[in-house]
Amino acid sequence: MLVRGAHVARWQGTLAVFLALVGFLLVIQVRAGRSIRREVELPTLRVRELAVLVQQQEAAVRILQAEIADLQGKLAEYETAAAQGRSSAETLERQVASYRMVMGLTAVEGPGVVVRLRERQGADGVVIPAVQAADLSGLVNELWSAGAEAIAVSGIRILATTGFREAPDGIVAGSARLSRGYEIEAIGDPTVMTATLNLRGGYVEGLRSVGLIVEVQAEERLRLPAYRGPLGFRHAKPVP
Repeated sequence: MLVRGAHVARWQGTLAVFLALVGFLLVIQVRAGRSIRREVELPTLRVRELAVLVQQQEAAVRILQAEIADLQGKLAEYETAAAQGRSSAETLERQVASYRMVMGLTAVEGPGVVVRLRERQGADGVVIPAVQAADLSGLVNELWSAGAEAIAVSGIRILATTGFREAPDGIVAGSARLSRGYEIEAIGDPTVMTATLNLRGGYVEGLRSVGLIVEVQAEERLRLPAYRGPLGFRHAKPVP
């Protein structure tokens, strides 16, 4: 009985040691498994986070690209508008310059003729006959009809609306008094204007027949000043 009891005691002790060893190994295995899972789960989470970040960055890039395309479109529109504005401004400037020239508001130069009109001096110093406003007006009209593009009388630019009239102190063109020794400068084709003025039976021959001295001289280059008088209209108004 004693031998059998001793044998049972040894067997129980061995079993306890075995169970303890198994438990120890089981704990180690569980802990190792948890550590491996954590190590596996950590990279997986990082990959997911990085994937989300990449998607966000891609979305941000697409938004920025859309904004850039929109800004480029607006820039093209602004450049086109600016180019059209410059073109319109240049066209308008040319039109204004053309109108100013037609209206005589710009100094001009070119070929033409010079017509000098003066009276004859009598023996006692009396001029025979005196130059009248109608004489100057007739000469200017002859030059307009001969194709003159710009005319000045005694340094005063003449427009189509400029009238000549007699005044106590001389002849007045528009609002400017003309000095004696009348000189008419006209820019245009010198050949045509000279031929018109020298036409037999024409206006110049009529002035010469009454005793006035009329000299016509072609010039290669004349320079006429701009018109400086008033331009207002008191009665005429544009038609609506």
